[in-house]
Amino acid sequence: MDEGRYDLLMLPSVMNQPFWAGLIDGIPAGQTRAMRLNRVISMALALIPRARGRGLYGIAVVLMILLAAMTAAVISNVGYGDGSGESPSEGDTVPPPSMPEPSAVVDDIEALADFGYRKIDTVAHANAGDFIQFRFEDLGYEVEVQEFTTEECGYCRNYVATYEGVDPDSWIVVGGHYDAICYSQQVVIGIEYPGCTSEGAYDDATGVASVLELASLMMEWGETPQHTWKFAAWDYEEWQGSGSAEGGGMGSLHFVESLPEGVSIATYVNLDMYGLNWPVETQLASQLSGCDEDHYHLYLFTSPVSDWSYYTDRGLNVTDEMREEAGALQFRLNSALHNDLSYPMEWVRVMDDTKGNSDHYNFIMHGWPATWFRGMHEFIQETGDTCEQSPKHAPTDRMDVLYQLAGGRGELEAGMQTGLDALAVLMWSDVQGSW
Repeated sequence: MDEGRYDLLMLPSVMNQPFWAGLIDGIPAGQTRAMRLNRVISMALALIPRARGRGLYGIAVVLMILLAAMTAAVISNVGYGDGSGESPSEGDTVPPPSMPEPSAVVDDIEALADFGYRKIDTVAHANAGDFIQFRFEDLGYEVEVQEFTTEECGYCRNYVATYEGVDPDSWIVVGGHYDAICYSQQVVIGIEYPGCTSEGAYDDATGVASVLELASLMMEWGETPQHTWKFAAWDYEEWQGSGSAEGGGMGSLHFVESLPEGVSIATYVNLDMYGLNWPVETQLASQLSGCDEDHYHLYLFTSPVSDWSYYTDRGLNVTDEMREEAGALQFRLNSALHNDLSYPMEWVRVMDDTKGNSDHYNFIMHGWPATWFRGMHEFIQETGDTCEQSPKHAPTDRMDVLYQLAGGRGELEAGMQTGLDALAVLMWSDVQGSW
């Protein structure tokens, strides 16, 4: 029997709670649960080079991700200490002092939508940018305005607010884009609609408004995270259509290509089109068209664990470090979603990113781990897809349609809450030193 085959047969025997309980018993009891989880992550990561050498890399990373649920079951019964048997005085993880307010987020979505069609180099686009800058400044941030030009954009601007952490040179970046576009998506793709009525409500006022709320929450907490956090509103994410001389993603590309020397990105979190996701139910139009799904999904398209082909086909040299960081990020996201918040795996999923069509693409292509929060359905308007009703890039990307798809404002707020709470838990873990 060869050594690799032996390891494969032995894997089931170690996937049991006594095994992990013994592993955790070896970690100092004075550490918090979050610190102990991170210690287990480190142990799992240390096994990856050995697994790769035996042809078991994919199995090792998958097991590392599954380990989140099993470890949490041993360490505690509930995410933030409820029913854990430990008191806070024994080093239990402290929950966030406050959580995001989805009603405030929807207010900002409406405010951004009210500017109208935010195509680059338009008055509506410029006014929305000014609004974002003023909102950041009202929260107490100094705003870096990154101006840039391209063949298609004469005056584009990113807005970046910084919350300093213990490490000024290791950044966690959260971003969404504030520009919008409106063109045909079927048969002949990229022909702009004349007189478009799009408000860019879903794509991507939902993301920018969430960035503003997270920046507000971090300021409200007033704590010092381990990493320095950058809250960003990107310009020119959208491809400008079939007559364009260039692609999209220009604002985030400008950011990653302008990083100061010595700075690294610990994680990029991309917020682009979410809120139409669990617990929002699929509406009658979807059901009548044949959709048999009870809820819209929330997907976290993340630096791949197994399928890097989209990126390697575009020239990315995937290193061992990138693979390990991707595995650790997927582990961390799954732990927050399914251990801390108990979200249903059927409707809230972490997946390998295999399409790259948003701002996270530029971060991954520059070697940084990233994830994209996106709602509705795994594939946008694919052949035979009866569940996708996305208003992206359409004249119908308006607040009234967004409310209609969600089933009302309250339902949209509930969908936004799902992503916002997950983001707050992740942000708080960095404040607690357990990112």
